[in-house]
Amino acid sequence: MRLSIHAVTVGFATAMMVVGCSNPPTGSTTGAAGTQGAAGTQGAAGTQGAAGTQGEAGTQGAAGTQGAAGTQGAAGTGAAGTQGAAGTQGAAGAAGTTGIAGAGGTGAAGTGAAGTTGAGGTGACPTGVLGHCNGDTGAVDKFPGFTLALAEEFDVPINLDTDPIWTWSDGGPPEGQARFQEPQITFANGLMTITAIAKNVPAGLSYAECDKNAKTGQAHGCAVQSGEFRTKYNNYRYGHYEVKLKAPSGENKPGTAFGNYLSTMFSFRTPKLQECNEIDIELEANIKNQVAYNMVNATGQTAYPGGDAGSKTPAGTTNFTVTEAHVYAFEWTPTKVTWYVDGAPLLTNTGATRAIPTNSAKIMMNLWVFASNAAFGDPAANMYPFHADYDYVRFYKWNNETTYPIANPKTGLPAGDVDFAQNNPNEATYP
Repeated sequence: MRLSIHAVTVGFATAMMVVGCSNPPTGSTTGAAGTQGAAGTQGAAGTQGAAGTQGEAGTQGAAGTQGAAGTQGAAGTGAAGTQGAAGTQGAAGAAGTTGIAGAGGTGAAGTGAAGTTGAGGTGACPTGVLGHCNGDTGAVDKFPGFTLALAEEFDVPINLDTDPIWTWSDGGPPEGQARFQEPQITFANGLMTITAIAKNVPAGLSYAECDKNAKTGQAHGCAVQSGEFRTKYNNYRYGHYEVKLKAPSGENKPGTAFGNYLSTMFSFRTPKLQECNEIDIELEANIKNQVAYNMVNATGQTAYPGGDAGSKTPAGTTNFTVTEAHVYAFEWTPTKVTWYVDGAPLLTNTGATRAIPTNSAKIMMNLWVFASNAAFGDPAANMYPFHADYDYVRFYKWNNETTYPIANPKTGLPAGDVDFAQNNPNEATYP
């Protein structure tokens, strides 16, 4: 994260840097309708045309075409007669959009309850795409020059201790007053929600806030507990990063203008003290009609080095506010970074004053509270709890990217991408 322009002197304040503080889709069930498609066996009715095995039920076997429950439901061999009206029921097996996947080659559309693969309910993604998809995910080539590689639609809860892609951070920016903890990340109603609460969190060991060349560090006590959702590995680089996000709207006490928070999505390389490498989208409590952005690229730092930061109101908008859901994105290639809001360009950075980052990074989302009113609003005006809602996050790999993401990051990433990059104490082994 960044410090806003007027707060750069505060130091290592990037919501993305992480430590210390101050003070089911039910989808496939329909496919089960196929069990009725099994009616094909009853299609044996009538001349009863030995429906199933003797499709010679003659002209009456026509119904079979309906038994074609899900592409395969073609009661085929069971071309039952008109009485094999089973077909109409078998059609149910075609279940709809969700169950069609394996309707069963014997027309017993019934067994075709294939739902497990077809129904976006289980979160099946196109070949080559990781995560959990649904009907809203869209085409893999939605953005020319980029191909979908990772999609999280948040239709089902993610186990942050066992998921191969996503995890949680135990850190919190040192200038902040929020410590990140797993319970503050929840999943319900197709959303991931990060909630900030007033809770004193004592100083303690942190993996996400490790000391230089060490696996752990110390995070000091905080007055707020919040959360950070992140990928396990520095396994993402050039691509189109997109999120649908609604920032907190009820964080400030009555009679105050605004409270203090940053609600985010960004790329960030860990450990931060070796290579400060980040690209940020930040929604801030004190500028709810603007979108803040930042790009950082520095090595060998012992404190926050600053970045190319700023904020803008999206062009052509009226009454824009971050407290309503919007689609935010940035495209990162070797020659430029472009930020977008609801599909329209916000700003492009071509590296004129700071080189475009070249190192792989993690994808992160968090809700952070600053320690003073030097940036992002007045923390004394905060009223807890408050939360940010994420509808989805997607990563489209740049088609000219030759390295990341690596298919098996646990064993395939170079040492430099995983050394000292553990996220929390529940990762018994890392990588």
